[in-house]
Amino acid sequence: MATLWIILMVGLAVSVTVAASVYSLRGNQQRQVTTHSVTSAQAAAWRGVEVLRRYLLGVDPATMALWGQSSGGLPLPATVTGLADIGIPDGNARITALSGTGNQYQVSATITALSGSGSTTTSATVEVLYDITPGSQGGTNTPVCASIPAAPMVFNGDLNITGGSLGVVNPAGFENIAVAGDITLSSASQATFSGCAKGNVTLSGGGILSGGHVHSQGTIHINQMANPSNTTLWGRDVTIGSGVSGGNYAAVKAGAFTANVYNGATLIGTTELGGKLIASTVTGALPWSVGTVSPLGTGRIVITLASGDVFLLDMASVSIDATTGIVTGAAAAQRIAGDGTSPLDDQLSFRSTRIAGGTIHLATLTIDQLWGHYLTISGWGGRYTTILANGDLDIVTGTIGTLVGGGDITATQAGLYWSFPSVSTGNVAGQLKYGTARQAVPNIGAAMPGLRTQQTGTSPGLPGIPFCDTRVDAIDVTAYRGSANYIFEWIDNAPHLTIRNVRSASGASIDGVYNLATQDVRRLPASGAQFLTCNWNQAGNAAAHCFRDKTATSAWTITGLTHLPRGVFWFDNALKIDGTELRDSDGNRDLLSALITKGYVTLTQSGHDKLIAPNFSTPALLCDGDFYPGNLCDKTGTSSQFTAWTDTAGASHRGLPIGNVALVTESGAQLSGWEIHGNVILGSTLATAAQTTVIHGSLTVGTNAPGSSTTVQQGGAQVIVPQNGDNHYNPGICETPPTTPGAAAMATVRWSRYR
Repeated sequence: MATLWIILMVGLAVSVTVAASVYSLRGNQQRQVTTHSVTSAQAAAWRGVEVLRRYLLGVDPATMALWGQSSGGLPLPATVTGLADIGIPDGNARITALSGTGNQYQVSATITALSGSGSTTTSATVEVLYDITPGSQGGTNTPVCASIPAAPMVFNGDLNITGGSLGVVNPAGFENIAVAGDITLSSASQATFSGCAKGNVTLSGGGILSGGHVHSQGTIHINQMANPSNTTLWGRDVTIGSGVSGGNYAAVKAGAFTANVYNGATLIGTTELGGKLIASTVTGALPWSVGTVSPLGTGRIVITLASGDVFLLDMASVSIDATTGIVTGAAAAQRIAGDGTSPLDDQLSFRSTRIAGGTIHLATLTIDQLWGHYLTISGWGGRYTTILANGDLDIVTGTIGTLVGGGDITATQAGLYWSFPSVSTGNVAGQLKYGTARQAVPNIGAAMPGLRTQQTGTSPGLPGIPFCDTRVDAIDVTAYRGSANYIFEWIDNAPHLTIRNVRSASGASIDGVYNLATQDVRRLPASGAQFLTCNWNQAGNAAAHCFRDKTATSAWTITGLTHLPRGVFWFDNALKIDGTELRDSDGNRDLLSALITKGYVTLTQSGHDKLIAPNFSTPALLCDGDFYPGNLCDKTGTSSQFTAWTDTAGASHRGLPIGNVALVTESGAQLSGWEIHGNVILGSTLATAAQTTVIHGSLTVGTNAPGSSTTVQQGGAQVIVPQNGDNHYNPGICETPPTTPGAAAMATVRWSRYR
């Protein structure tokens, strides 16, 4: 019994010892876990201190100023809040105070990190004070690439106007309408325009603006047209039918010399240009066509080199020796085609080989200057202040002020000494003739007093052929994606919205990516201001979610739009806007947006207000609403302004070029009676409907479809050119010159402590 008792007691003692050891080990393990959690949380918090420091390096002074205006501090944007990207899924960071202005700030913040789970969860909070010095851009601002359209209306192909109207108001020195193909106006058209075409111009309806012009690198043919006033016609050839009577013309001009281009004695290319032949160099009979040209000091000529390189030379920018015809300064010409292997020599001369065009046919008109090679006037009467005929002049009757002719003058309906035109001062190189038989007049003084014939060396030369500048850059809207505030894309089999550079009225960023099929963006944040709603925002209507029924191939369709944020919108497909009734808090009912799409754009003709590009609004409307585009707004001052930028010439402007566009698409568009404030750029065609679309800005059609045809059958378009020159710029492509390096931003920790 004693032995058993001893064994029992020893076993009991061993059990107690083992239990005590287990309890002690478990307690130590818990303490170690807790200690490890505390250490892990502290380490995570300190990692957060460094991450926040790096974030503050990139914060701009405007955002700093907004933080400073908040009495309670502001949370960081979603990309930093939570610090999930650095392994702290349950942590947070918060700006608690900010002081300082300009180039020096102090930012107070708290960073909290959690570690562990359950009963062993621990946290560590660090208070930290940063010294912040924002970076500078250096001695030279990086310029923004931008371009101005060649005209308020540019069509990169044929323009056919068979009905409706087309016109430009306040061209302010612009070309007005520039067409890369032919212009055809039929009798049903009410269009009244001024502009140029690379192809032929045929007018049998509509009219030309008073004081305006029609320039053509081809033939101008007019048969029926409203009476013009102080109009200029200038082309390769010009024909004005007998159906046009009345009105008056400032000038009617046609023709050029086709010339070889020389550098010294070396033939380098060809061109067509205006000017006069130097008498001592002329070969051949009257009228003169072969010889060295003394060029006009106006206009632009196209020079094509043997290598295929093509240059555009502004004759007003060069020096011209009138005696020899030698041009100096041509090396500054602009290359418009070619691989760039052959430069244009600085000193050039031009040797004419034949006449290009120069034929003018008309009936009875009033013209200040009539200038061409072969002139035919088939009507009776008419008044011509100056007639310049490089070759022959055939005329019925009329009153001529000054006549210079390089060939013969024939009174086609005259008899001997009757039915001749009258001339105040006239000199011609050839003879005076009359009748269909073209017989020589024996007594010039009896037939046309004031005319002198067979004047040696008499020749007025030719005006040249106008250059119609219709150059446009093909549109790739992918290049504009980085400037967009709202990007709509089909991603992972669902419509998504990416928000960039957008802040709420308090200055907090709302940037992020939203799945429109599952997430609610009618208000942002969920309890915030109205953001994006459709279908007239009917109560309980799930369709009030915009684009929720979007499919992979369907257009982005807005029906009954009631709320839309302001800024630049980018769509990866076609876009249709069908009915809007905006209900912004400030009472504005217009779409204050830039719409950029890869696909076709349809703006239906009913149920809408205006479409206004951001920069065509006011800084207050764009920047002081519930949400604003931070890249387009400058809020550093006492009142909002458009963002400033510098062009490649060093000139400063307000309103980034991307904010000047109201509509840009790689495809075409149907614009049905909208009033658009902003520039419109269409990659292919323009379709018009019953109502006229009014554009305050510019219209460019066919950038991605050269040679395409635009037909206006009804409705039409009117462009009103804005008087603010900064609004003329569109996003463009340029080479950015090097800039002086600026000072790097600095962010350092002044002090820190655990809380």
